[in-house]
Amino acid sequence: MKAIAVLRHPGDCVETAPRMQLIADSAMVAAGRPLFLPDFAPSWRARIGLAFRISRLGKDIAPRFVGRYVDAFCLCMQLMPEGAAGDEAWGGLFDNCMALGTWRPVPDGEAIGIKLEDSVCDVGLGDIDMEQAVAAVSRYATLKTGDVIVAAFLPWVVGVKAGDDLRVDVDEEPVLSVRVR
Repeated sequence: MKAIAVLRHPGDCVETAPRMQLIADSAMVAAGRPLFLPDFAPSWRARIGLAFRISRLGKDIAPRFVGRYVDAFCLCMQLMPEGAAGDEAWGGLFDNCMALGTWRPVPDGEAIGIKLEDSVCDVGLGDIDMEQAVAAVSRYATLKTGDVIVAAFLPWVVGVKAGDDLRVDVDEEPVLSVRVR
């Protein structure tokens, strides 16, 4: 299993050769498990992404067929050292840096309401452009069952420290709950 993040925000166009980040399988933490902050940075921040799970083997998938290859979505939280240069500076390079939320069926075309503490945003699936993101990634890498594609990151960046309990809701239901240790 691997995870690949397309480095963009909802509403940004998916480039033909998108900026991507490979995230090791050892970096992903299943829903309900705590994230442990490494000791190699004094402070940490996190960003929230929209992740999609691949359900079958595929290579160079046309956008119109992506729905056949994706069976669920969740929110994810990726840790980054405070002050790291650029979005992709450290992501995916160390163990336990990405928490995955609870997998849910992919909604049919409607906007989803995402809430983190006091911040709320409605994200339309057209803004995420999951079909284009998965198609672009599959052009360069064979996608296998269980792979995770982070199609976009929300513009939120949150400071995190040991002892934090973060919760992100989708349409009033908790989808991502992370204990930071």
